[in-house]
Amino acid sequence: IRAEHRKVVQENKILQNQNEASDDIVNDVAPDLVSGTLSQRPVLVISTDDANSSDLSDITKLLEASGATAAGEIKLSKDFLRGESKDDIVKILKDKAPKKADLKGLDKTVGSYGGEVLGAALSMDPESTEPLASVKERSELLRALRDEDFIDYKDGTILPAQSILIVSGSGVRGYYSDTLAEFATALDEVNGSVVMSARSKQTQDDKTVEQLRTNDVDLSTVDGIERAVERIAVISAAEEQLNGGRGDYGSAESADSALPEEEK
Repeated sequence: IRAEHRKVVQENKILQNQNEASDDIVNDVAPDLVSGTLSQRPVLVISTDDANSSDLSDITKLLEASGATAAGEIKLSKDFLRGESKDDIVKILKDKAPKKADLKGLDKTVGSYGGEVLGAALSMDPESTEPLASVKERSELLRALRDEDFIDYKDGTILPAQSILIVSGSGVRGYYSDTLAEFATALDEVNGSVVMSARSKQTQDDKTVEQLRTNDVDLSTVDGIERAVERIAVISAAEEQLNGGRGDYGSAESADSALPEEEK
């Protein structure tokens, strides 16, 4: 039994090394594969507290290689996705909502309000490409959320975006995943070109990516961003969204494929 166990471990180690080698090769060619695909498109990144810094850095580098216009990065703090913070966040969102944010009939949750209000503050109109909010509206909302440590960003870096990429980690079951799924859906209803990306574990245990894939949503999802090929998928999914398409990509069974199909 011990010999068999050792053999299995050794085989797994060989497979792991092969996967890592393959990942390195894909990582090297990734910038060339996405080059020019998002040329002059303003793209904003929203990251969750548990997003892996390496995943985030690699996706940001691919965005640069794609020719996208950097519209900044907003980091959601741990408290943004904690139930205990709900009332405080909703109050800020309601008080600082841009004029074009439509809160009528929405559930007073961080997911619904957050997606609608931040969507209006951070997006261009999908048809006219005009900003939905004024510079004053956007800065007052973001500053109010940052002052209470619900988000973080660098001053002078946030611009209205045509596409928004959400980059997350492995996720947490319950309020965190429910709120993030609701937030991503509401954000996409305003922005129109949202990609929700995360590590593979978010496709299990009723976490965010799994929830979105079982619902009828217009945004795109990407799982497995710990792997180079799926980080490419994040950029390709954004391009597809901006061209009117959508899909679920990654290595999980719930994915349509590893990457969006190239347009013929």
